[in-house]
Amino acid sequence: MNKHQQIKVFIADDHPIVLQGVSCVLSNRPEFQVVGTAASGDELSKKMLLAKPNVLLLDLNMPGNDFYENINWVKANAPWVKIIAYTSYHSADLVRSLIHGGVAGYLPKTATPAEISDAITCVFSGEIHVTMVAHAKTDATPVTEHASLTDDFRKRLGLSRREQEILVLISRGLSSQRIGQTLYISKHTVETHRKNILRKLDFNSSTELVKFAVQQRLV
Repeated sequence: MNKHQQIKVFIADDHPIVLQGVSCVLSNRPEFQVVGTAASGDELSKKMLLAKPNVLLLDLNMPGNDFYENINWVKANAPWVKIIAYTSYHSADLVRSLIHGGVAGYLPKTATPAEISDAITCVFSGEIHVTMVAHAKTDATPVTEHASLTDDFRKRLGLSRREQEILVLISRGLSSQRIGQTLYISKHTVETHRKNILRKLDFNSSTELVKFAVQQRLV
């Protein structure tokens, strides 16, 4: 990076203390310029294009659009922007899903100012940057731990992106065979995913899955 070039950063988070704190940290570094903030998905889509940032720090759990919708919107409308997921949710499987979905970096909200700065600089240079935490969970986490999660959004993040796709189609009333045809996978694979979704969410029926999907604004 040219020593005179500033990295323009946009911060999207619905917690004022995070917006103010991270903005303050970055503003004290000459290589960064905070060009805008947003507290919801709607505000992000209205303000970010005008701000023209290089890097977006994106909270996953904000009012408005689903976080994958926010990511896809940025990719479609501002493909030059490098996205860093900045979140309090820790899961190795979530990180893999985000990177596969086009995110350039992952930062837990326990990250230090130095880690935030390093992540922004890294993704701006075209690299993938992931800062993990020691207790990040994977799909191998015992069922009892998944069942103990009381935060529905956290439960949802325990699902892979494919599982979320199948959950949406289940909620729309599609059979396993029809879901398989839609996603180009076998009926057996769909049913295996369905069992895993029920296990991870600690549900026993499709009715509970539909209710959960509606609450999470997936349908």
